Amino acid sequence: MFWMNTSKRISWPGKNEVMANLADNPLYSRCAAGALFLIATGLCISLLGVGSGLFASIVILMMTGSVSVLFFPFRYFGSVGVAILYLCAVTLELVIH
Repeated sequence: MFWMNTSKRISWPGKNEVMANLADNPLYSRCAAGALFLIATGLCISLLGVGSGLFASIVILMMTGSVSVLFFPFRYFGSVGVAILYLCAVTLELVIH
């Protein structure tokens, strides 16, 4: 979302204050997206090892990009809906594992 927030073609009404400020300064938004990606990659590497952690981070990056492109422009789910879907997926993962 932080990276998509920098796009000039994609804008949406009702941005919260943080996203509106980051849209005015695209460098900050891109830095936030990069920092979150580096943190997530570091966590994947620490949990899974170097090879599988890097592979998992790339797969997760592709998945989140696909989900944001799929759901966000059509406004099927809001932030709360995406958070509920995420919590359901995590719950299922913990129950199955």
